[in-house]
Amino acid sequence: MDYRAVAKNLLREQPQTIAVVLARLQKEHSSEIMKMLPDFVQADLVSRIVHVDQLPDEVLEEIDALIKSLLRQR
Repeated sequence: MDYRAVAKNLLREQPQTIAVVLARLQKEHSSEIMKMLPDFVQADLVSRIVHVDQLPDEVLEEIDALIKSLLRQR
């Protein structure tokens, strides 16, 4: 996975979307992508990731589609 490319594409998304994407990836991938994001974004995402499990299933399905799209852009 091209972590830098994924991080760059994620920065175009809303912070909550980024948090959900990172929460749904394998931890190894999420941590590598997180390292590529600016510090101020990382700080915001940590608190958002904690609340990801409270999202409706429809939102999570949309996020899964986004993840697949991002991974295809390698």
